[in-house]
Amino acid sequence: MPVKRAKAWLLLGIYRLLSLGLTPFWLVLLLVRLAQAKEDPRRLGERLGWPSRRRPAGPLLWFHAASVGELNSLLPLLRALDQVVGAPVLLVTTVTRTSAALAGRVLPPAAIHQYVPIDHWLALLPFRCYWRPCLGVLAEAELWPELVQAMPHLHLINARMSQRSYLRHRRFPVYAGWLLARVEVCLAQSQDDAERFRRLGARDVRALGSTKLDADPPPVNSVHLELVQQVFAGRSVLLLASSHASEERQWLEAWVENKLTQRPFGLLLAPRHPQRAQEVLAQARELGLSAALWSDLAGGGLAPNPDLLVADVIGEMGTWISAAAVVVMGGSFYSQGRALGGQNPLEPVALGRPVLCGPDMANFSDLLEPLVAAGCLQQCADVAATLAAALPQLVQPLPRGHGEGLRLRGPSQLLASLLLKRCNL
Repeated sequence: MPVKRAKAWLLLGIYRLLSLGLTPFWLVLLLVRLAQAKEDPRRLGERLGWPSRRRPAGPLLWFHAASVGELNSLLPLLRALDQVVGAPVLLVTTVTRTSAALAGRVLPPAAIHQYVPIDHWLALLPFRCYWRPCLGVLAEAELWPELVQAMPHLHLINARMSQRSYLRHRRFPVYAGWLLARVEVCLAQSQDDAERFRRLGARDVRALGSTKLDADPPPVNSVHLELVQQVFAGRSVLLLASSHASEERQWLEAWVENKLTQRPFGLLLAPRHPQRAQEVLAQARELGLSAALWSDLAGGGLAPNPDLLVADVIGEMGTWISAAAVVVMGGSFYSQGRALGGQNPLEPVALGRPVLCGPDMANFSDLLEPLVAAGCLQQCADVAATLAAALPQLVQPLPRGHGEGLRLRGPSQLLASLLLKRCNL
């Protein structure tokens, strides 16, 4: 044990020396991200560890979710904690502007959102000293050296470790062991995930499942839903949900090659990062598709009946799903050998829509078997096979209001009790 501690402190010392030398790089990186509109100029100080909110009195739990998916997975747990009498202060940090915008709408009223500081001890040390958390919770596996040092009594929840990630970490066992040594409790999504974490040296590993299963179905804006239906003029709609750049071109080309613009179908594309909407729009028009942005439709400046509607706002996924005859999960199609791991299929399943996905759902492997067995999800080999499977749903779509879909149960209430006990609350 003393040898392991010595190695850990040595690695931390090396990392901090490197960070100190690379401080100008961190600052330049922030400025580049600011120029790319990836940082909020009004809240840039938060990324340097400067708080923008006053700390309330009382014990504080610090939750970190890197982006939208992780934040959504934390919501059932945060709401369970918020309902407790004498609940602790809930501090939630995220990285992306998209997740910050979502946090502003969906977090419990008493929760505080801040951008997480850059992974530099000069930013995270004052951040921790100001907020004084009694416990830290990381969603999934966002392990950065200074971040895990700053979060006390660290709990890793919804923890997942794909075989690909496991083999990558195995190449650097000392580094992986150093990071995982800071994790007091590792609550994995599945037994396979738990076993991989154990092999890498994590302590107190349990397979507890995912809090994503407790999430409410996404809200549906009935006014916007009617607008989407009007713009497609009664055509059956295929939704490509949470898509990535590497797969959108494949779908647009397949739509054109199969001459689906000549049939009573419409394509609704919701990019994983809505700020890329103009890029998608340009690609579609290059291929000869008539395409428009949702923001133009909402503003009343869109002619009806485009081939493609690009969703360029966040927080409307429930509306897009409800407008669709069939939903295809983005992130599940390989492009030039690149694996993305899929996106969460639970939202369309909960709303009762038919759901298709490509071959790569590694990030949600624990959900595949129960969803496929229940007939809620069909996995296909590639874009062509997925489109072929979608056509019957487009030709004869299920009626609106076709049930509420499958609802699975997750561990949010149990986990809330566990965290409160760990903080002696």
